[in-house]
Amino acid sequence: MKCPGQDTQYWGYGAIFEADCPDCGVTVEFFKDDTMRTCKGCGKRLVNPRLDFGCASYCQFADACLGSLPPELLAEKRNLIKDRVAVEVKKRCGKDFARIGRAARLAGHAEQIATREAGADLAVLLCGAYLTALSPEEAGEVFAAIAAPEGLVTEVKALLEGLSSGEEGDVNRAILQDACHIADEEDRCGGEPLAEAAFMEGLALRLKTAGAAHEARRVLVRP
Repeated sequence: MKCPGQDTQYWGYGAIFEADCPDCGVTVEFFKDDTMRTCKGCGKRLVNPRLDFGCASYCQFADACLGSLPPELLAEKRNLIKDRVAVEVKKRCGKDFARIGRAARLAGHAEQIATREAGADLAVLLCGAYLTALSPEEAGEVFAAIAAPEGLVTEVKALLEGLSSGEEGDVNRAILQDACHIADEEDRCGGEPLAEAAFMEGLALRLKTAGAAHEARRVLVRP
């Protein structure tokens, strides 16, 4: 059975569209299920600007359906898994809004820190942040439910194990540890801002990354 999203009989207006090549300006025609097209003007390979990988983040037949994907789109597919993890975590937390809220804050802080730290892997980092709300057994259930790639599962498990141990690790572990420190300080302050001196003598000494220092100042320190 063909996926309805890829079956032309279900296509509507806009399924075939045009986009200008960013290098030479020549118009390139795309079908909605094209992953890439070659510009006839300059030969550049162009990624389909409207391609949606929502289904590919969880469908076990995605590779067969979409074919061999270019590296840029494989990275996008991997990053979409974090959204599936977030949904599964919320399901398992039920009405425990404190757990859900803390996991969401961790993910938010981690994402902001990662923008300032080279080498961070957002898929691993944010999956790990959300899964701090669950036990290792529950985290395993989440991975099974979304059919997460084995490599990603291994990396996230290693991140969470390192977080529990408190040991030094790679940039992802340093970022998540710093995000935890910031969330802990938020809980301790109860919404009250920190004075600069208190920040420099306390939280700032525990942070490992420059990105975390910037994020902590943004959310905690009195202007």
